[in-house]
Amino acid sequence: MRIAYLYDAVYPFIKGGGERRIYEVARRLSDRGHEVFILGMKCWDGPASLQKNGLRYRAISPYINSYHSTGRRSIVQALGFGGFAWRMLAEQRYDVIDCGQWPYFHMFPAKAYAFIRRTPFVVTWYEVWKSHWFEYLGRLGVFGMLAERIFCRFPDRIVAVCEMTRTNLVDLGVSQERIEVIPNGIDCARIQAVPPGPVRTDLAYCGRLKNHKNVHLLIEAVAVLKRAQPKVSAVIIGDGPESAALRDLAVRFGVSENIIFTGALDDFDKVVGWLKASKVFVHPSTKEGGGSITLFEANACGLPVIAVKCPNGIDPLLIEQGDNGYFVEPQPEQIADAASFLLNNPGQLAANSAFSKKIAVKYDWDAIAFQYEQVYKHEISIQRNAII
Repeated sequence: MRIAYLYDAVYPFIKGGGERRIYEVARRLSDRGHEVFILGMKCWDGPASLQKNGLRYRAISPYINSYHSTGRRSIVQALGFGGFAWRMLAEQRYDVIDCGQWPYFHMFPAKAYAFIRRTPFVVTWYEVWKSHWFEYLGRLGVFGMLAERIFCRFPDRIVAVCEMTRTNLVDLGVSQERIEVIPNGIDCARIQAVPPGPVRTDLAYCGRLKNHKNVHLLIEAVAVLKRAQPKVSAVIIGDGPESAALRDLAVRFGVSENIIFTGALDDFDKVVGWLKASKVFVHPSTKEGGGSITLFEANACGLPVIAVKCPNGIDPLLIEQGDNGYFVEPQPEQIADAASFLLNNPGQLAANSAFSKKIAVKYDWDAIAFQYEQVYKHEISIQRNAII
């Protein structure tokens, strides 16, 4: 098959969950003998086309910053990339087109290409916001809700990243038959091969330092824990627009000596080393759309996850309460209570660690790529039969 992925941000030049998912699946499909193209913004130096790790990258748009300084998605970027994406109509013939859900407007040219070329059109859908659009955009949220309802009707097949996303899509009127659930994945073999890093910590966080990630809750929880456990420690892995503010917050709460900020780490093995050298993963994000790669990576490293309960957070089906993690309210005291329970009960922590490793194995990227391959073959077969 000739497979084209259309998405604005491109991994490994930009690191995020959606682009990481495309890269991991694409690389494995390439290894299975398929020709794989990634069409996106020009996130790299040099020519507009290049080959790397068995993948063919093509810039159909210049780089446009995807976020405002506030951490919100840029509407200008969404419209800009959508406009440049019309260039794909001049692209060669692909057997299937797969778009990441964001930033929506690139689906117009993708749909046009699919119609003209009679090519199956698949969209990987990460999250459904519904009324959250009003929290995000205020009164303009009505346009976000409208876009969500319109664009979910574009693809021939939607791949939802979790059951929660599928349920929410059905609520928007998408038929069950058009949705396939394929979760996020992890590289189990690579994670297992990495030894723990040299610096031991009690708690860990890994991800972008953005407002909706709520990393301030972890810092405040460390301050609560420090009252009874002065030597409690945590590592915050990642970078983002909230970095400076979070470092200042650690100073204000008197826990700057208890928390290590690594900044951005380009070496994934170093990330794994930090996680394996910790005991508990804290996932305070209130906007994950149900799926979370970092949840599975933490579990694979043997870390149970403390996650906050919220409508747009982690799918409740991905955490078995008391086994591979714990849901708490988005309050520092509750995060601190759950962390204290685990840190002061080594037997429970060991049991949770063993279960976390066991459950993570089923989310290996090889299995995820195979599921995608089956979806693509099925859609191509439907398209060819319709032509005949």
